[in-house]
Amino acid sequence: MAESLEFGHITKEMIVSNLKGAEDAPKVAADIVRQTITAGLPSARASGKNPQDAVQEICFGAMSGLLLIEKDLPKGAILIIKGMAEIAQKVGVEPSELMTWAMEGIARITPMTSVQVREEIRALIEQDYMGAGEVFSNLCDKHKNDQK
Repeated sequence: MAESLEFGHITKEMIVSNLKGAEDAPKVAADIVRQTITAGLPSARASGKNPQDAVQEICFGAMSGLLLIEKDLPKGAILIIKGMAEIAQKVGVEPSELMTWAMEGIARITPMTSVQVREEIRALIEQDYMGAGEVFSNLCDKHKNDQK
């Protein structure tokens, strides 16, 4: 899990360092997530790490970075989730499973945001993936008592 945490930390630092003034920060953040998962998952597996943990940490790191630089979290979240379908075959994970792992990582940021942001993320997910909004809400509830 330590390597997974490194993936998350590196992702956050890349976003904070490079995207503060970027207008399209959520899009670029989603691209960084796709690249990091595509490159990092094989090495995580090879070293015996859980790929689910790596994906969650990368997505949480990206959302943490967007939060720190005060960018559009709902837009970042939905772009990250949409990217999972694109890379699923490349990393050898079922698309819905990969999307759920991403939503888990994204849900971990919601205790640090407003209820409105959480609801906007849920609504965007539901709009594009019928039924997945409820899955996201359940994941958020699982993390609602995490430290702010």
